Amino acid sequence: MKIIILIYKFFLARRYKVEIKNLEILKHNWPVLLLPNHVALIDPQILMTFLNNYIKLSPVASEKFFEVPVLKQVMKAVWTIPIWEMDAWADKEKVKKVFDEVVKALKNGKNILIYPSGEIYKQGFESIIWKQSVYNIAKNMPENTKVVWLRQRGLWGSMWSKAWDAGKTWFFSLFFKWVFIVFANLIFFVPKRKVNIELEDITKQINLYKNMSLGEFNKYLENFYNTPLLNKEGQGVFSEPINYIKHYFYFNDVKNKKAPEIIPGSLADLENTKKLDLSEIDDGVKNKIFEKIAEMKPHPNPLLKGEGTNLILDLFFDSLDLAEIKSFVQANFPWSSNPPITDLKTVWDLIIMAVWKSENVEELKPCNWQKWEGKGDLVEKIV
Repeated sequence: MKIIILIYKFFLARRYKVEIKNLEILKHNWPVLLLPNHVALIDPQILMTFLNNYIKLSPVASEKFFEVPVLKQVMKAVWTIPIWEMDAWADKEKVKKVFDEVVKALKNGKNILIYPSGEIYKQGFESIIWKQSVYNIAKNMPENTKVVWLRQRGLWGSMWSKAWDAGKTWFFSLFFKWVFIVFANLIFFVPKRKVNIELEDITKQINLYKNMSLGEFNKYLENFYNTPLLNKEGQGVFSEPINYIKHYFYFNDVKNKKAPEIIPGSLADLENTKKLDLSEIDDGVKNKIFEKIAEMKPHPNPLLKGEGTNLILDLFFDSLDLAEIKSFVQANFPWSSNPPITDLKTVWDLIIMAVWKSENVEELKPCNWQKWEGKGDLVEKIV
């Protein structure tokens, strides 16, 4: 494995000029919980190879990588802890078991790498407003755990980031394209992309903030990752500028490259919601969902915007909250649909889910869903 890592590091170094500050922080006699921001799909590869001489890390990664034959062996070799994909479904108890596995690994002396956001950037800054994995781990981690922040700059605009094509390209397509680029540049002439990595020991701060609310905990993390960058006018900006670096020394392939208009799942996308006519939906459906939300979020006036209330931005639903409300709708409404969790943005979406709506239905029409006994698609009855 050491030889493989050295070879891989050699090829990564052809493209990425990596500078790391405060490496001495990784010297330890206890387990380390490493918390990086997640800019692009390439950054775990950079961290695992460039930090290997200083610390042996066990990453927490999506279970989908364990389904790929070659990657499966690599994941097992570095003691990767799999976590369930939350986009299409979520089991609250199984997700909590992952937290328990991480805490158990720390107690056994393993060093854990986990991304608080759980996903790569969807805009030029880190957003972890609805994530609770690190919050739960911090509450139960061993007292001797050393918590280290890691901030990366320079990868926003990489072909591995969503600033390139909104994340449409498959991982292995990117990998083989990267291999081609290295050899197309005769290995040693690949244009360099600078990557700056900064480490900071935040053990004391985490032990303080873990006793606060989830929102305060995540805001503390975000404030570090999103420390303002200075633009040319010397003004502070929170969003990292997109930096497209050409891939060939003899040809500028990014000269006319344009950024995606909107990236699915970004804060701009979460705010981009469509109001639908729900007047024909039975009030019993709406009230049942309203009551569940009020039970989950007991603070005053949880539905100030009614059906238009944003689950994440207004109610601060995290991933497990979304899993719970989705399971509730499916359990209480026999004809409910099964959308990805990422499609559930507003209370509107939950109501529509309860009576089953297809992607191309613009407006809901009269529907006697309670008395319908047919076996066909309920959408036919709606439209």
